[in-house]
Amino acid sequence: MLLIQILMLTMKNLLMILALIGSLGMVQGQIADHDPMTENSLDDRSEGGEAYLRRVQSPITPNSVRQYQIMAVDYDVAKLDLFDGRNELFLVAFKTQKGTILTSYDRKGEVVESVEKFRDLALPLEIMRTGLKSHAGWAVIRTNYYVSYVKDQRTEIIYTIQITDGIKKKKILLDGDGTLLD
Repeated sequence: MLLIQILMLTMKNLLMILALIGSLGMVQGQIADHDPMTENSLDDRSEGGEAYLRRVQSPITPNSVRQYQIMAVDYDVAKLDLFDGRNELFLVAFKTQKGTILTSYDRKGEVVESVEKFRDLALPLEIMRTGLKSHAGWAVIRTNYYVSYVKDQRTEIIYTIQITDGIKKKKILLDGDGTLLD
């Protein structure tokens, strides 16, 4: 009985996600769950892929996220049966235990848009120091990393540190450079 309820819940969630993707006018995508270290070499990257990586990566980007960003660029959507080279965007979801990168590719297979959400990562030391600077004695209860990329537009990178002093909870936001946001 419990298994049936879990399966029904999973199917409901899947249908809601598919409805959302359909309402955005995107072509049906594929879920990729690959080892990022087995993808193409750095020399095989397109100029568009290099531009994406320059905008979403910095010296303080968490290494685990960096590997999946590289995988999104190196992923060859042209090899998928569902990819037919139309002018509509093609969506691929790269999932890990810590988060997801939803990447839209154009007809050439280059990254056009990306939304990245990761939780409970070991954030860079600079981010943690800046975020906790005025909160000595508070404990970190959750971390989040968010990136919104659109080709030829502004890229948004947000680090979130959720902390508690045992009574109160607080959320600290920092940008991609480690600057505190109000």
